[in-house]
Amino acid sequence: MHGFVAYIFAKVWCKAASAEYSLELFKGMPKLYLIMEELDRQDKAGKEDGAGAIFYKYVNAIFNDFKALQPPELKALKKQFMANNNIQALCEGHVSPARYSSLAQTELNEKIRGFFSKLYSGGFFNLKIVKDTIGTDLEGHYKDFARKNDLPCCPFCGLQPMDNEYDPTREAYDHYLPASVYPFNSVNLKNLAPACHKCNSQNKGAKDPLIDEAGNPRRAFFPYSKSSYNIEISLQFISYSQLPKETSEVNVDLKCQGYEQELDTWNHLYRIKERLSAKCCSTAISKAWMNRIKIECRNYGRLPSEALAAELATCAESPWTEAAFLKSAFLMEADRKGLLGVEVT
Repeated sequence: MHGFVAYIFAKVWCKAASAEYSLELFKGMPKLYLIMEELDRQDKAGKEDGAGAIFYKYVNAIFNDFKALQPPELKALKKQFMANNNIQALCEGHVSPARYSSLAQTELNEKIRGFFSKLYSGGFFNLKIVKDTIGTDLEGHYKDFARKNDLPCCPFCGLQPMDNEYDPTREAYDHYLPASVYPFNSVNLKNLAPACHKCNSQNKGAKDPLIDEAGNPRRAFFPYSKSSYNIEISLQFISYSQLPKETSEVNVDLKCQGYEQELDTWNHLYRIKERLSAKCCSTAISKAWMNRIKIECRNYGRLPSEALAAELATCAESPWTEAAFLKSAFLMEADRKGLLGVEVT
């Protein structure tokens, strides 16, 4: 679908100065041509509502407005389209993005906003002609994604479970760069990543990863990076006499050498430190973690230090299962404070 959009932008809208609008403009991409041909047929039959009609009318209307653009204006739009679809370069701070707030208040830009802000959620993907032509849908993509990544938890927080490829439901896709803020990339799958409900809706929402609360540009982790980010998490309990029962009684420290700004962005977007602290203060969770050590000592006659070493080794083998990465940090701090044998009540 993003390929369709890129073709419409470059081969249809950007050709408006030298061509008249017709279906012939879409023949360079046969699958897109089939869709536009059907939408054209429906339009001529008087179907004036629905996702297909909206898509068709926007494509036509934006084409007509492109006709009036001067060469410098067209060049600027091309640059914005290219920049906003290079998601990795945007996250790494190598290119400057275009936001709706920075675009001039023109009829064309309002139409661009109307088209791209609703393209993902407006029902266009559910049209039979679109499904038949593209050959898949987000449910199919999600199953492939889940199978390939094989993560038992949300890739953004590591705390919440994720639907796998066998579940009858799927997690929602998050617009990492919000569709309400950024034009041109609302159906770019490099900008769409499955995330748990708490990350997507309850923490990040429409926060902008590329600008802080003071309006300054910042870098962000690129969700589809082929390189792993070596994030270290450590805990500090305030008390030497009890495990933390309030979030004020535990400090969370995050480190990722060379990615300090990205780390701050991640924490701000998803409130990572607050959520990790909250999990550590759960009596049910801390009891389960501490009981693992007691069970090892009782059933196998191990010393607490031996049981701890065994549990940490298990956590290292599967750090993303049931937040084992956090459990290991919790147990190490409990041991450092001499609290490993404390009864959790």
